[in-house]
Amino acid sequence: MFLSNKTIQEYIESGKISVIGDIELESTGLAVHLGSELLIPKDGQTFDSKNPIEIKYDRYNLNNSPYILKPNNFVLGITKQSINTDKDILTMIDGRSTYARAGMTIHLCAMILDGVPFNIENSVLEIKNLGNCNILLHPGEKIGTYLFAKLSSSIEGEKDSKYTNQNSVIPPQF
Repeated sequence: MFLSNKTIQEYIESGKISVIGDIELESTGLAVHLGSELLIPKDGQTFDSKNPIEIKYDRYNLNNSPYILKPNNFVLGITKQSINTDKDILTMIDGRSTYARAGMTIHLCAMILDGVPFNIENSVLEIKNLGNCNILLHPGEKIGTYLFAKLSSSIEGEKDSKYTNQNSVIPPQF
């Protein structure tokens, strides 16, 4: 069962959902704002999961100036907010329709944030411009929504993750 804004507000007040940063409730979620850091992959690299090498990135600070995301370009970003939930709440992330209509997605496959019940952390965004227009990325802009759902019971055990307690943009770890 997905949570409504009323239940999300109650859960924030009771501590079942913790948010560090902007709290902007929507009808069925919590607005996601873009943080100030991007990782831009350097051109000409090859990703091979069988023989992994570290992918090289340039760091970009959006506080200095907006970033122009050109058609077919990809960057890693991070949310302005850090979140944590009780172990009986599932957190998902979804993009905004306005950006999707311009061709931009903020998550390519990882819509379920499975580390959120275990740590208070920011979410890394997989941002891709699939459209034909340049898109300016600004720090703090609303680019998506956190959705919350009640699980049938609490998650048992702990999660061992390469990305535990991330509070900055982290590239793929092998």
